Amino acid sequence: MNRVLRTNSMRSASFRLGLAMLLCWMSAGMAQAQLQRLFPSGSLKGMASFGSWPDITINCVPYTLGPGVRVLDAEQRVVLTGQLPGLESAVVFLRDASGSVFRVWLVSPKDPSLATVPNAASNCGFGAG
Repeated sequence: MNRVLRTNSMRSASFRLGLAMLLCWMSAGMAQAQLQRLFPSGSLKGMASFGSWPDITINCVPYTLGPGVRVLDAEQRVVLTGQLPGLESAVVFLRDASGSVFRVWLVSPKDPSLATVPNAASNCGFGAG
């Protein structure tokens, strides 16, 4: 009697272990195949250099960070404005009607979702003054 109970419980435990391993393997595969991020229409991309608050330079063009600006890192976490001065990164950004930058995403320059975002104006060429 004990042998029968022991083998059934062992089969049940090995089934649960196999099922757990399968679920972990499937979730790891889904994490690697993340969906491409979509940025709102009107977004522009460029290389940003954050100065003292509220100054930001994107593609050698000075902009002003607007009140209530939201800066998100590559994992969609909020970056505090106190952490911005001196930071240089590839960004996607949105401007409001007054021309202030109100939304910034810090991205990797190799991010595949950047292919659909147009470049911001640049003054970085020769003769730019």
